[in-house]
Amino acid sequence: MNLADGTTLGPALGVGREAEVYGFGDDAVLKLYRPGFGGHRTEAAALRALDSQGIAPKLVDVVVHDGRTGLIVERVPGSDMLTHLQRQPWHVRAVARSLAAAHLAVHQVQAPADLADLREVMAARIRDAGLPQHLLGFVSRVLDGLPDGDRLCHGDYHPGNVLRAGDRTAVIDWGAATRGAPGADHARTLLLLRWADPLPDTPLVSRAVIATGRRLLASAYARAYRRGSAPLQQTQSWLTVHLAARLSEGIAAERDMLLRRLRRAQHNTV
Repeated sequence: MNLADGTTLGPALGVGREAEVYGFGDDAVLKLYRPGFGGHRTEAAALRALDSQGIAPKLVDVVVHDGRTGLIVERVPGSDMLTHLQRQPWHVRAVARSLAAAHLAVHQVQAPADLADLREVMAARIRDAGLPQHLLGFVSRVLDGLPDGDRLCHGDYHPGNVLRAGDRTAVIDWGAATRGAPGADHARTLLLLRWADPLPDTPLVSRAVIATGRRLLASAYARAYRRGSAPLQQTQSWLTVHLAARLSEGIAAERDMLLRRLRRAQHNTV
């Protein structure tokens, strides 16, 4: 659907690398993708698969505005879990349980057949990671030994992408969704919770607080997820693969840490 010329958007609610989010009436938002980015196809497919699950905003329509593709999505009131933790850090265990419960619910959903295969996406990212040849060979062998899957995987699941609205939890930002094994998606979240670098302008004192709180959040999330899932036997292997794939994102502050952990993983398999 083409929005009428001169359509007035609501206030800007968020700005990202691929898209901007605007208010759209009283009950919806418009996520407007930048030219050259095709994540709207993936996000729309994931939201349609989740339509009856109650764990993601409802997709209202796919539109074009000023030559850009956008998604009109249900507006979910409330704040994300990261903001909630910053305001009330003593709720870390409750947040971890809610984070795990919503992730488990996502992994109950069969992924649309047209979503990208997670292992293929990981292989491409590993090739783009600029790894030394010996580490590239090691990680490629680890990936070759990991399973396929047909579950919906978010691809960037962390507290900033999960909204709390009263008793409801809603998972947002599905542009990296894939079809794959739940254990792979779980491992990506563990990496983000444990080791993702805070934003560059985060003060040193805040970094120290984050470091302490994130260990507790990651361990509590992992315990809650394990209690609700089938036995997880390949988490370390998936973590190894994600360490390598993370390098393709070009986050300079993380590079030495990621390479150090990859070398340790290789050493531990010898």
